[in-house]
Amino acid sequence: MSEEYTHPAADSTEWDNPDFCPFCGERLPDGGAGFIDHTKESDTCRERFEVWRSNIADDVAGEWTG
Repeated sequence: MSEEYTHPAADSTEWDNPDFCPFCGERLPDGGAGFIDHTKESDTCRERFEVWRSNIADDVAGEWTG
């Protein structure tokens, strides 16, 4: 993968690259635990993630495991 990455616009449906934070575009060490670690360090991304989780909570059966 090229080191260059163009983060999609906020209203884009193309948020499918787990190597980058979907909220700020920062490269992540990995798309799982790296994302969670990133949200612990970035107040803005953590807030955006919580809003996103809240918005889709009714679409996900059961509770989050991560």
